[in-house]
Amino acid sequence: MGRRRLAALRDILHSRYPQIDSRQIAMDCGIKSDWSQATSENRSLQAALRALTQLRDGPVPDIALQLGDQAQITDSGLLGYAVLTAPTVLQAARITSHALNQSNYLLRNKIVMSGEYARTVFTVAGTARSQSEQILEMSMIAVWRCIQAIIPSGRAVTPSYVTFNFPAPPYKDRFTELFACPVEFNSSHSVLAMPKSLVHVTIPSGNAELIRTFSSELKQLLGDGYRGNSITARVRRALIENPQSCAYSLEGTAKQLNIAPRSLRRYLSQNGHSFRQVCLEVRMQLAQQYLHSSNMPLKAIAYQLGYKHASNFNRAFCDYFGAPPETLRRRRQETNANSANFPK
Repeated sequence: MGRRRLAALRDILHSRYPQIDSRQIAMDCGIKSDWSQATSENRSLQAALRALTQLRDGPVPDIALQLGDQAQITDSGLLGYAVLTAPTVLQAARITSHALNQSNYLLRNKIVMSGEYARTVFTVAGTARSQSEQILEMSMIAVWRCIQAIIPSGRAVTPSYVTFNFPAPPYKDRFTELFACPVEFNSSHSVLAMPKSLVHVTIPSGNAELIRTFSSELKQLLGDGYRGNSITARVRRALIENPQSCAYSLEGTAKQLNIAPRSLRRYLSQNGHSFRQVCLEVRMQLAQQYLHSSNMPLKAIAYQLGYKHASNFNRAFCDYFGAPPETLRRRRQETNANSANFPK
């Protein structure tokens, strides 16, 4: 997350503000001169926030808003893939909310369904209170841009209202311009509200172009087994790129590929595979990536992979890998913790 923010901030400075000495800002904030990451003693996200603060207090007051406005769903890596392939906006929002709340990111949120609105309430972790305005400005517009990216109406849809729990800044008109809805300041909470009907909108399936541009986790997952014109590779790609349409079923996948189910079964058999085997491999590879690269709860992972019950997913995972999913996640977390604590 931090590296992506740094790269986006660098691009904004180079394209819009060439007169600003971005190298000096990088030096002041503990960022490498090419803005690829923070220097060894600093975390990239913290370095990005320091740069935002320096710019916000100096030459570019609305820099956090500009950075949030540049957000892409692909910025979130495998979590973005989960959002894009979720069945509804509400499920996508719940996945994102849980991931934020379980991560080391400085923002927390919760979804409140009340009256005619679905309200997402944002709070900043206590350790980042001094930078809360920058974090909220950047994150709330970024969340909205990602919502717009996954629904059919796109930028045409607007929030019902937005509130911030800090005083109106001099550039308050920019908020109304970017959100295209009423924006209030000095409220008790920072809230992004939308019509309740919007969260039940079905996310269109099969946005293969976006999926193919996802982060390295998904690209590595696709690998050689997902390339070429063999029937097995085509089935794997269909399951990855159109999970809702395929529904992890022979009939759904055959329809997606415009092949009769019996013919698909026969073609796979001629290549030494069964649909059940290929489908299981794709599900387990995705499950492994989710466990390694996201904070999604096991129940949400099971749901994403087409399992109606988490117990069925747990059983399939254990049979495939020889250990339950929570064990794999715990081992990965322990490995990461040990790596972080290893003296350099």
